[in-house]
Amino acid sequence: MNQIVSEYDTEALEKVTLQRKTEYILLVFTLFVLLLEFLFIFKPTTKKIELLISNLLSSERKALKLAQDTEIISEAKENSVKELKSLNYAMENTLLYCRIATDGTIIHIGEKFSKLLQYNPFNSETKFGEVLTPIEKEQLFIDRIVLQNNRRGWQGELNITTRNEQTLWLDLSMIPVTIKKDESELLIICFDITERKKAVQEVERLNTANIENKLNQQKVISSKIVENQENEQNRIAREIHDGIGQMLTGLKFSLESINLDDKEKAAIKIEYLKKLSLDIIKGVRTATFNLMPPELSDHGINSALSKLTLELSKLTGKNILFYNKTDFNARLDSLIEINIYRLTQEAINNAIKYADSTHIIVQLSHSATLLSIIVDDNGKGFDINTVEKKRNSESGMGMLFMKERIQYINGRVFFNSIPNEGTRITFNIPI
Repeated sequence: MNQIVSEYDTEALEKVTLQRKTEYILLVFTLFVLLLEFLFIFKPTTKKIELLISNLLSSERKALKLAQDTEIISEAKENSVKELKSLNYAMENTLLYCRIATDGTIIHIGEKFSKLLQYNPFNSETKFGEVLTPIEKEQLFIDRIVLQNNRRGWQGELNITTRNEQTLWLDLSMIPVTIKKDESELLIICFDITERKKAVQEVERLNTANIENKLNQQKVISSKIVENQENEQNRIAREIHDGIGQMLTGLKFSLESINLDDKEKAAIKIEYLKKLSLDIIKGVRTATFNLMPPELSDHGINSALSKLTLELSKLTGKNILFYNKTDFNARLDSLIEINIYRLTQEAINNAIKYADSTHIIVQLSHSATLLSIIVDDNGKGFDINTVEKKRNSESGMGMLFMKERIQYINGRVFFNSIPNEGTRITFNIPI
């Protein structure tokens, strides 16, 4: 019995051992199969999946970038559309423009231009000349400009009559624009220069009126100068006739009445004749001084003004003083010197004649480029604005003469006067 059981145990052990070997073989085979699946199935599949995921991620990134670019492009496009709308609005409402065909037919006209011309922009097949003006002559002129210049363009000013019969000036530019290969049109850009033209015409009118006014003033001045010259000549003639002439006549009679036999009376008459001769010489010098002071031609304006103030002070009894503040002693052109002298003489005479002054001061000073003469008096003064308005008065004409005379030597005169206090007249002459 034990033997049988032992045999069964041995047989069972063998079967168990065989079964274990079989299991090990199956396990190794399974592992080998799994290894083959891993090497030839799972690993390539994993690589493909990794590649697929990588491609998907790359595609996602590209898609995101494309979306961003698309958004940027869309935003740029939207901004461009807004800019175009703004530009179009600006052109429509601020610029006078239109597009026309080469035959002059309106293609499009801006809103502001259509309002200015009172034209319905939705009308079609209308000529540009008909839009601008209802006047047939002006329409033909504009059509001829379009037909003659539709290839090279044109720029110029147009004077047209609008539908409400008002004059309109346009600065018009016509620019050829190629739309397609065999298709072109004209871009018309205009500027309303009506107000500028009116301003220019007004300036021309004022200039004409000013020239006429200047001519009238020159006529008045010329007549006054001639009148003054006649008065001066008459005064000099009276001085010569009544003064020098009578003294010469007395000299003649005294010479004829000398009796050399009566030496005592002859000596008395000779002494009288000497005194009379001195008076005649003094009269001649005074007359020649008034005509042309010799100091002016011999020594210049400094000596002439010094002599003028000294002589006038003696003749009038007024305190007339001259100061050369910068020791000016240069010689100027003779025309400049004589005009400076006459201007100063006129200013002093006015202070003596009209201002009731007792003190008159003449000051001369200079810089490198300017000679200045100031005439001050302590007279009754005057209102400058009132006198300037009264051009026909003697004082007003005197101021005008000074202004006109100093312009001959490119100088300027300034008047400063306070009623009941005095007057200052300043002459500035470039040197």
